[in-house]
This record gives sequence, structure tokens and C-alpha cells, in this order.
Amino acid sequence: MKDVATAAGVSSSTVCRALNSNPQIPEATRKRIQKVAEELGYRPDPLLSAFASRRRGRKLGSSVTTIAYITNFATRDEWRENPFYKRCYEGIRERVESLGYKLEHFWLGETGMNAQRLSRILYNRGILGICVAPMAHVREPIAIEWERFSCVTIGYSVMTPILHRSTPHHYHGMQLAIRQLYDLGYDRIGLCLFSDTSRRVDELWLSAAFLAQNGRLVLKGVEARDFAIKTYLFDDNTLADVPDWCRREKLDVVISDNRIVAQTMRNAGISVPGEVDIATLNWNEANGGVAGINQRPDKIGAAAMDMLIGQMQRGERGIPDVPLTTMVEGVWVDGKSLSLVDRT
Repeated sequence: MKDVATAAGVSSSTVCRALNSNPQIPEATRKRIQKVAEELGYRPDPLLSAFASRRRGRKLGSSVTTIAYITNFATRDEWRENPFYKRCYEGIRERVESLGYKLEHFWLGETGMNAQRLSRILYNRGILGICVAPMAHVREPIAIEWERFSCVTIGYSVMTPILHRSTPHHYHGMQLAIRQLYDLGYDRIGLCLFSDTSRRVDELWLSAAFLAQNGRLVLKGVEARDFAIKTYLFDDNTLADVPDWCRREKLDVVISDNRIVAQTMRNAGISVPGEVDIATLNWNEANGGVAGINQRPDKIGAAAMDMLIGQMQRGERGIPDVPLTTMVEGVWVDGKSLSLVDRT
């Protein structure tokens, strides 16, 4: 670092800040110093850098080893009621703590809080890394001062700006669910989603169902049976129409991610399971035996932290030039919500 400082005509502390993309150093100076470092073959020791950061953190009261988890639901802890979000958070916390960092929750709904003020709070505390949780409102822009932080998000609800993200492999999950149900002998499969949820997963479940319906999904058997996939997107005003849709399409099984779909069918006199079976795209341990796709949200959270901490250690700040998406493969879990045996 001293060699870089001598070659660039600056102090070692300026080199340190420039190599960590500290916004207090002018961008032109940062780039010049980074170029000199590259030409000299400078490579930081990540363990030594982490140790030095922690020492500075204790001395200055900085939170350099703290990662901010940012939510924006109507209440501070509403997200904890969602099993997927809760397990994501647990996976994040476990990975963060195993690597010697700590996690702190920040809610944008606090009295007097907004994205700009939160940015200043985090920056002044020395927090370098932020994880943006799934947002309450899909694709609503967030005015964080991104250039000050290493950033990652979970899922597709945040699309402005485009950050590094960790997400379920929704497309493969839908394909896996269709194949499993087909192999069990189901011929008429329905996909029933809340329209906002479909947008929240970037329409990937819907896309996979559409291609399967049009013969683009390889199914077992020399000669495929007659096979149909029907889709229905509902909102608060059209949820009551779901039972009529099931009857009209003569469905054997309905795939959804929302338990309210099965309850609505039961309220309309449809036996579930039995007359119509049910599978979920968002399986969790407390789902009452419903079969479906375990998206492994804890692994999604852990993968997000691997991306984020890597950025922090490399000194990468701001909106990435090349945003990366890590997709975690889901697994099928059997359950008593499927009553049909294989008829082949």
C-alpha cells in the first residue's frame, strides 16, 4: 500500500480509502489510485483487511461489521408473519454470524424515516453492507444513496435499481411441480396465483406453465397422455370466482402459493383434497401436509450474504455495472394434499 501511495503521490490512508471505493475520495482520484494499484499488482489480504476494519470499528465506534437488513412493510414486523420471509432472514442471520458479522434490522416505516435519512444514518455509523428485503409494493423505487454501500436484494420485488440478487429458481420450481404431478397421474392441472404475487416473481411461474401448456416441457412416457394446464390470476375482487374456474376447467389439481385458494374452494363446497387436490409453490414446515416445492429460503438468504460480504471485502460499492442473480434450486416435498395415485 505504501508503494501504491508513493507511485500515486498520495498518503497511505488515501490509498486505503480509494481501494475501498470510499465516496469521501473524489471519483477521479479513486480511479487513478486504483489504476496505479492494478499496474503494481497490488492485492489486499482479505483476512488482514477484515481484522484492520474491526480494530478501527472498535476504536471509532463504527459498525463496519454490521449488515443492515431493510424492510418496508406497513408495520415493523409484518414480514415475520410470512414463513418464506422469516426463513430467509434466519438464513441470512445464521450466515452473517458464522462469518463474524452481525445483522441489524432497519424499518423504513419508522416515524420520520425515509430512504435518504436511513442512508445518512447507515453511512455515519460506518455500515457498509445493506440487504434489501422483499418489498411490500412490487417494483416501487427506493431512493437509497446506493453509491455509499455494498448492496444485495432478495427476489424480484426491487427492480429499480437492478442490484445483485438472490432468489428461488421460480421457473425450474414450476417445471418440477408440473413433472411431479404428471408422473402421479394428474391430467388437468391448474395454476392459480394472486396477480401481485405473479409480478413479485417476475411472471416466471406463469412463463413456465405457459411453455409447458404449449408442449415445451419434456414429460415421461413414450406417448404423453392428454394433458392440460390452465392458469388463473386473481385479485381481491375475483378470488370468489376461483371455485367456478376449477369446475369449468374440470381440474384434477391446483397449484398455488397461497393457502386462501384451497380455503375458498372448500367454502364453495369443493372437497380439497379429493374432488380437487392441491400443491404449493411455497412449501414450509407448518403448511399442514400440503405437497409442493420447498424453495429453501434459508439457503437463499445465505447465498445473498455470500454475494454481499464478497462485495464488502472487495470494496465494491454502488449499483453494479453487471448485476448478478444467484438462483437457488427448490426441491419437491410429498404431502397428503395429493390423493391421486399413478394411473399409468
